[in-house]
Amino acid sequence: MRVKAGGFPSLAMVALLVFATLAGAVLAAGAQPQAPHKSGGYAVAQEKYQRAMQMYRSARQEYMGSRGMFRGPPVDMLRQMLLRTIDAMLAHIELVRARAESSTLTVEEKAEVYRRLDSHAEFLKQKRQEVQEAETRRELMQIAKEVRGRWGVARMELKLAAGTIAVSRVEYILDRGEEIGDRVEMRIKALEQAGYSTGELEELLAEYRMHLSAARNETELAGQKFSAITSPDSAGRLFREGRENLREAQVHLRGMFRTLREIIERLRQGEAEVAGVGHLYAKGNGTVVIQGTGGVYLRGRGNLTVRVERGGTKLTGWSRVAGNPDGSLTYTGSGRAKVYGRGIYLRAEGEELVVRASGRGTALLRGDGTWRASGTGGSWSGEVRYGGR
Repeated sequence: MRVKAGGFPSLAMVALLVFATLAGAVLAAGAQPQAPHKSGGYAVAQEKYQRAMQMYRSARQEYMGSRGMFRGPPVDMLRQMLLRTIDAMLAHIELVRARAESSTLTVEEKAEVYRRLDSHAEFLKQKRQEVQEAETRRELMQIAKEVRGRWGVARMELKLAAGTIAVSRVEYILDRGEEIGDRVEMRIKALEQAGYSTGELEELLAEYRMHLSAARNETELAGQKFSAITSPDSAGRLFREGRENLREAQVHLRGMFRTLREIIERLRQGEAEVAGVGHLYAKGNGTVVIQGTGGVYLRGRGNLTVRVERGGTKLTGWSRVAGNPDGSLTYTGSGRAKVYGRGIYLRAEGEELVVRASGRGTALLRGDGTWRASGTGGSWSGEVRYGGR
């Protein structure tokens, strides 16, 4: 019986995302996954799995070698072989469970994975006890038959879990990639407002988003394949097809990050040529008021009021509440906002606010949070200026 393990984007941020991408590629390829870190439950489960597999292989080799020496291997040797097989199965289940625990799955999704895997683990533990108590070859062979039958279903569940976890990790990277694209766009808009030619940067950003869209499409297809795993007969085929979709997603993710590195280099060159372009990063709970020229990216939840004299506004997730006498629009809920142009006015009141502004302007910060601009920083306690000639 075979058991098989199923701020602005800095260069450090890019490296982190590339690492996450490569980790996802390992999972997509169906190889034994590497832990995100070498401590915690995953590392323990991984070490336990490796030991269990080593003991299983040793017992299997001894068992297979004895078949030519005896009419039938001794009962104790058969018992040992079954115990080591069940131990390897349990270690595999524990490894996938630990992988789910450290994944980006939601609480509800993790609970479903645990429910499915734990039922198989309990069955195997019971059969392990029966193996220890069995006295005859016939009893052991009957237990082996029951374990083999159950393992077919368990392997299906393990493939489903592994696929779901792999998709969630790639989706996490894609979500972060969308945010980075929005922030890059705001910096490009700030350069444009300062008079810099941004045609090449805009083309690169379009290429970046093309790769991101293609990667998301392949990831969604993979998720559909994994979700369709409902029987042991189709599990292998659907898992292979979903894995191939994830491999295609990895190709586009690598294209994303190659393009992003080029964008970063060109942005740095442009900002070195254009005087007066500054940057602000603020994160916290309370009130933020931004007034200036360039671009502003914001995410969070609460109330948002926006006005721009000449430029544009793109919002995701917010619900419009009302128009105001000064021409501004007020929204509520949560989401992301991109505002660019001249005469920007943005006011946000709420929680988990993250603001990144590029260009020239002032920010009034009140509440509980921190900010960084032009090599300095502080708490949310007043007015902060960024950019300027």
